[in-house]
Amino acid sequence: MPIYEFSCLDCGKVFEKLVLKNEEIQKLRCPYCNSKNIKKLISNFYSNKDSSLKNSSCSGGGFRFT
Repeated sequence: MPIYEFSCLDCGKVFEKLVLKNEEIQKLRCPYCNSKNIKKLISNFYSNKDSSLKNSSCSGGGFRFT
C-alpha cells in the first residue's frame, strides 16, 4: 500500500498518509494545523543489512536509510 510522507509548509511538521489515488493528495490537510499548504517528500528506501542476501529478491527486513 502506498504510504507517503508529507511536510507542512506552514507548521513544519512531517506526517505520513496512506494515499490510494493521486486525486486524494490534493484534498489532504496537515493533521496538526489543518493547512492545505503541504508537499510530498521524496521517499526513503530500505536495504537489507546482511550483505549475503544482496543477490536475493527483496526481503521484508532491513534498515532505513535517511
